[in-house]
Amino acid sequence: MNFGFNSNVRVAEALYHVQTEDRGPSHPFLDTVVYEAGRVVYKQSTSYADFAAATASQGLDLAQQLHERLSRQHHDVIAQLEAGTLNLHAKENVPSSPQPEPEVSDGLDVRLANPKAWLDSGNVTLEIELRRRKNNQPVEDAEVEAFVERERQRTHCQVSQTDADGNVTLRFPMPHVAGDGASLVIRATDGSLYGELRFHLKPRPSGPVPAPVSK
Repeated sequence: MNFGFNSNVRVAEALYHVQTEDRGPSHPFLDTVVYEAGRVVYKQSTSYADFAAATASQGLDLAQQLHERLSRQHHDVIAQLEAGTLNLHAKENVPSSPQPEPEVSDGLDVRLANPKAWLDSGNVTLEIELRRRKNNQPVEDAEVEAFVERERQRTHCQVSQTDADGNVTLRFPMPHVAGDGASLVIRATDGSLYGELRFHLKPRPSGPVPAPVSK
C-alpha cells in the first residue's frame, strides 16, 4: 500500500522526526521510527498480516483500513513523545551528572551532486554523495532510496547502496504521479544513522527543477 506520515515534533529543547510507513505486502508491518539528531531513538513495528486476511474475507477496503491504522499509530507515538512516556532508547542509562553536548550532531549528510542535470526526457539520474555529518567522512554500504510522495502516498522508485567513497547513482523514470504538489525524497540509512533530502517538484517549461525544503 506504501502509505506514510512524517512529522517534526519539538519537546522542550529536543527536536524529533517521527516517521510511520507501510512498506507494502512483501513486508506487512506498520513501522514507526523516531529520530533525534539523525539517530534512531525509538522503533515500533506492528504486523498486519492477520488483519489484512480478515479484512479481505469481509470484503472491506484494506487500503482505507490500513491508512486509518497507520494514522492512529503515528499520532499515538507523537502523543506519548509529547507526554514524556515514550521509552526512548538513547535516553536509557543516562548518567545523572551533566555531560557535554557534542559540537556537531551526528547523522548522514545527503548531497545531490547534479542538481541542474538530474532530469532528462522524463528519466531521473540522481548522483548522491553521502557523508557522516560528525566528521564529513564518506559512508560505505549505506542504503539510499528515492521515492515520490504526494498526498500522503508514496511511489517507491529505486534503492541501492553507496560505494567505498560514499557515492551512489539512482536511475529511474519519473513516476506519473510526480508534478506540482509532489515531493521527491532521497533517504539514506546506515544502522541508527539517518539523513534525508526532500524537494518540491515544480513544473517548468524545460522540466521540473527541485527546490530543497528540508534535510
